[in-house]
Amino acid sequence: MKKVAIFIALACVVMLAPMALAQNWQPAGDNWIEKWWGLDLVTETGGFGTSAELDYLSLGSEGVISNASVSTRDGVGKTANIIVKADSNGALLGWSIVDIDIEDQYNISSSHGVDGAVIRDVTWHGIIAIISPDDRTTTMHPAHDDHAQIWLNGEKIYDNPTWTGGAQVVTTPTEIQLKKGENFLHYKCGESGGADYVNLRFEPTDTELLIAPTTDNLFLNVLTPVEPKGKLATQWADIKRQ
Repeated sequence: MKKVAIFIALACVVMLAPMALAQNWQPAGDNWIEKWWGLDLVTETGGFGTSAELDYLSLGSEGVISNASVSTRDGVGKTANIIVKADSNGALLGWSIVDIDIEDQYNISSSHGVDGAVIRDVTWHGIIAIISPDDRTTTMHPAHDDHAQIWLNGEKIYDNPTWTGGAQVVTTPTEIQLKKGENFLHYKCGESGGADYVNLRFEPTDTELLIAPTTDNLFLNVLTPVEPKGKLATQWADIKRQ
């Protein structure tokens, strides 16, 4: 009976935190986040003033996802089966793991293999999962060029039309509330020309937070399972590599 009880207890732990102990999570604390679940760049936006007013995710998915909904577990799950159609030029945009150079003044464009010196009028979308061991109040530190908007767990928590002045320069530290378990953050940044960058970090005391995508490029498959499931995200990444 003792062995059975131990087995049941271990099974419960696995069910509650299916992969939390086995993954190569990105570090949090005051480390800048380098990997994001990102949408291909929206181009020909008409500038950050125009793009800030538009929900490209909702427009391009006929309302299946939105800026707010992809900062929830349900909405993130739907990105596995959604290709967004750009409102401006009809381009088909897919989701994949995106790496940003946290020191690069052009990391929006360079993260998508584009020369930032020649591109303008683009919008970047990135999502991360933040796994917290407890309910906590902390502070996020966003850097951006130009207009940044951020949603957390379905609510807009940041809306700043003014660039911060450097890839690791923060002008508006913002207090946020994290719940125990999974939290989802969607970072949108519209850019008009010149430097283009996004960055985000938390407090030095937030070292217990776990961030996905993981350092070995896993995202949807390390989160709590939800329906519907799909493999389109992986297929899209394969198509892009080819």
